[in-house]
Amino acid sequence: MNKTIIRCRCGHNVLGREVLRTEPYERASGSEVVYVKYRCRRCKKMGESFIPRDEWDWSILETPRDEMDALERDRFVDIGSISNNDIISFHSTLQKASTVAELVRSDTRRKDKTRGKSKDGKGKDNDRPSPDKSHSGGK
Repeated sequence: MNKTIIRCRCGHNVLGREVLRTEPYERASGSEVVYVKYRCRRCKKMGESFIPRDEWDWSILETPRDEMDALERDRFVDIGSISNNDIISFHSTLQKASTVAELVRSDTRRKDKTRGKSKDGKGKDNDRPSPDKSHSGGK
């Protein structure tokens, strides 16, 4: 059985934090439904929905679960967003590689190159001042 989804007129899936009121309701035809009143987070409009009583489940209003665990989620948060340069380099790598094994090798080489760099990309010793010609002991 498919899970019923409450949608606003703008197409947004209504979640539990947007629901203002729920109550059982019996229509004149004798069918029992659950009345749900909500305010859409996206379009800010009030809406209402009538869901058949036999299809009603509170899990309808829960956010969908993803397959990531807490460690994976934290890792992706730390990485940051994908830049245009990342996309361009990915496409060029795809064009150059003819097998999956080549893609894996190029990925490990790329990781090895960036392993010694700090966040600003200048390398491990970016705290030291750069050597100056006057201090080199030469001419």
